[in-house]
Amino acid sequence: MAGDSPGDRGAFAERVRLQVLARYAGSTVDVDPARYALRVHAPGVDIALPLAALHNGCERQPARTATLVAEFVRSVEARMVPRTPEGVSLSRVLWCVRSRHYLAGLARSEELLSVAVGADIVAFIAESLPGSVMRGVASTEWEAGGVDAAAVRRAADENTRVRFARVMERVAAIERVPADGWRMSGDSLYQGSIVMVQPLLRALVERAGSDVLIGLPDRGLALVIPASLPGADSFARRVLQEYRESMNPCSREVLHSDGETLRVRDHGRRATSLLPWLNQ
Repeated sequence: MAGDSPGDRGAFAERVRLQVLARYAGSTVDVDPARYALRVHAPGVDIALPLAALHNGCERQPARTATLVAEFVRSVEARMVPRTPEGVSLSRVLWCVRSRHYLAGLARSEELLSVAVGADIVAFIAESLPGSVMRGVASTEWEAGGVDAAAVRRAADENTRVRFARVMERVAAIERVPADGWRMSGDSLYQGSIVMVQPLLRALVERAGSDVLIGLPDRGLALVIPASLPGADSFARRVLQEYRESMNPCSREVLHSDGETLRVRDHGRRATSLLPWLNQ
């Protein structure tokens, strides 16, 4: 390909196929040359993704090819919800942390059980599905099965804690604290959900020997630094840079935790979070 132009249709289709495959691990993605589309298969999922409009758009704006492709790949998520007659499973629900802007764009967002984390950051109940897919769970779904909100919250709390149990083990085994803190990127969908695991926040503060600052610039990236380190002064700039360069942006905010409370730092101002465990 010349520069960042889309180039040959076949090469372009393969480029997009690889990005979709990387984004939705566990899926099978094939090129359908006859229809100039991608075919995506996963448990309960069988969808076609036409590429002609995307290719034409990239030809008209070659300088934006990478951006247009990234937006296209992100848009696939809304179509990756398995078609299944089964109801929501409490074994698969957990807290998903995103921006308010992202939440507002979800179908039936007003029906999702959500809590404010701080500023533009919000956590909501989601269901983790095969193929690296997340979907927000409307309250009507569990109510139809006779499950109440308290049970869903308990299940989400426990499942999120279990999801990050190995992270807690690694934190406990840390021998030294890096000057620039820690970079966590092991969970492409739910990395930001670490802020919903109070034992993990306590472990980070205990290992840091001070309060910690947390940034969630991408849905798959969490930056953490002890507030006592010199690097904390420039931490907000690091978070902002990561946010601007992110493929799946979450938030530019900086959170502050002492292991028991969680607040957001916004241009020097702090506001208390509304996380449920902080009100106990």
